[in-house]
Amino acid sequence: MRKRTLVAGASMGVGALLCFVPSAGFSGTQGAVSDTAAPEISSPLEQIGITEVKTAALPEAYDAERGLTAALTAAGQVAELQNDYRHLTPHVAADGGRLDTALSHSTLRNLTPYFAPSVHQADLGPWYLLASDKDVAAGVGIPASFHSGFEWIVQVPYLVNDDSTVTVTWLAMETRTSAGEKPAVLAWARADYDLVRKAFVSIQTARRPQARP
Repeated sequence: MRKRTLVAGASMGVGALLCFVPSAGFSGTQGAVSDTAAPEISSPLEQIGITEVKTAALPEAYDAERGLTAALTAAGQVAELQNDYRHLTPHVAADGGRLDTALSHSTLRNLTPYFAPSVHQADLGPWYLLASDKDVAAGVGIPASFHSGFEWIVQVPYLVNDDSTVTVTWLAMETRTSAGEKPAVLAWARADYDLVRKAFVSIQTARRPQARP
């Protein structure tokens, strides 16, 4: 917004100078430029040229809305991929809580492009797996009858930080609730999306104390 104001201010300055030039260059009704008026016109014209050059050199105003949309789009893709991990719960449970990287390789490979190289691969594994899903029959992919008890939902970001990043939050929302109960937040994740690098440059995850992986 500050840059947009700066561009508008410079344009207004040019307009003001242009409005000044005709009034300075004419005397009475003769319509001729006098010798004494010429230097007075020359100076404003020079200022107009300088102002126009400076205005053209100003960087385009940063489109915050476009940046927020880019961050939200990437975050939505990440949420979908994290939800793909849910079918791994029976495998993890059967292996004493250990994750077979071979089973998660495909999802991990698809997640990697959304994160900067500085983000550890281990942080891109399942952020949360619901313990009750361990009773679902293990198989390749999610069975047609499978309904996990939670789903990752991305929260809409509204702020672009001073360092050109957008902080995005995901919530693992409960999807199996009794009548009249509000879905609980079982876990959450947060990351900063760098609008210049077009990637998430950090990741932080946590789960409710009573929620078990």
